[in-house]
Amino acid sequence: MLEEILDYRNITKALEQVTSNKGAGGVDGMQTGELREWMETNWQNWKADILEGKYRPQPVRKVEIPKPQGGKRTLGIPTVIDRLLSQAIGQWLSGQYERGFSEQSYGFREGRNAHQAVEQAKRYLDEGTEWVVEIDLDQFFDRVNHDKLLGKLAKRISDKRTLKLIRSYLNSGIMEGGLVSVRQEGTPQGSPLSPVLSNIVLDELDKELEARGHKFVRYADDISIYVKSERAAQRVKESTTEYLEKELKLRVNREKTKVSLGQQSNLLGFSFYRSKAGWEAKIAPKSLKRIKEKIRAKTKRNDPSDTAEKIKKLEALIAGWVEYFRIARATKVLQKLDEWTRTRIRIGLWKQWKLPRTRIRNLRKLGARPVDAYSWGNSSWGYCRMAHSRALLSTITNSHLRKLGYVGFSDRYHWKTKHQKTLF
Repeated sequence: MLEEILDYRNITKALEQVTSNKGAGGVDGMQTGELREWMETNWQNWKADILEGKYRPQPVRKVEIPKPQGGKRTLGIPTVIDRLLSQAIGQWLSGQYERGFSEQSYGFREGRNAHQAVEQAKRYLDEGTEWVVEIDLDQFFDRVNHDKLLGKLAKRISDKRTLKLIRSYLNSGIMEGGLVSVRQEGTPQGSPLSPVLSNIVLDELDKELEARGHKFVRYADDISIYVKSERAAQRVKESTTEYLEKELKLRVNREKTKVSLGQQSNLLGFSFYRSKAGWEAKIAPKSLKRIKEKIRAKTKRNDPSDTAEKIKKLEALIAGWVEYFRIARATKVLQKLDEWTRTRIRIGLWKQWKLPRTRIRNLRKLGARPVDAYSWGNSSWGYCRMAHSRALLSTITNSHLRKLGYVGFSDRYHWKTKHQKTLF
């Protein structure tokens, strides 16, 4: 089995994936752009060390990122060499387990995505199962029991060298401030191996929910179960929590695990509402709050960056966000986001112009009459009030911002929804 993982075709596929993903280097400082050249020189010796059991993964570099709900999530950034090998192992494991995974599991699987999970949730709501149990696993990736996971893998994998190699990745230490702490449980977040291992762990839950006849959607550790009454939902919440903690040795966050009606539920950044045609997805309030925070960070008043360059960075953020939320009903919401973002840009420009003579000169360039330019340029109004005034709305127009590169949310969304491909 280890020979299959190290097959040249599997390694080449893994190399293409790792280099295309790019990403930061690990503790050794090697970058993804250097990996191909390293492989050309070291491939044979590296492969021999792995097959002989001599290879040991290096510690991962600790990085903390803020979580949307507050607090921080710890990521371990592996070296690019370890990223390559764990990608190869993950590809091979996916081939072994994929056929047996549940149809209701959508995360980190080829041909499956978050949009399909949301569409499935809408179908369940349309069928009348309008009470939703949302299970929140407390630090799931940090809580996975290594012995239980390796025991499950051993039922399918007979090659002890492969199991030993996977264990070495599970146990790889985290480096922080030059010191390495050994990992006793959990899967290494940031590793290409983590997604498939999480699916293998939670496949037991999928099978249990199917055996109980439940309708559910799972995307990695994001789990929603759909039932017909509040009483049934409370019962399912308790029994599922007990199963996860006793059988899978995972910890459920009881404060965040909740029972709610469909219109109060959330799934993967979406929420839901009932229309005349049936249940529809919309953008969840928390998702709107997060995108506004990101835009606010990129449009700070004291940022001296060129406006066109600032808009270019904004557009990269907006394009990915709209692509993700294109299946939601969101026309009015996105129009308001555009208005708010344009206001932020206008405030930034007014701040950059700073001196009255600079403001007058720029207003004249943008078509203001001399008398208006003089009056507006000497205005004592605050930035926000000025951004909403006729002075800037008639000069820094939407069409002017478009010339600077601003496409925004609404136009991009309408193009996406008009041309989006069928999900199934």
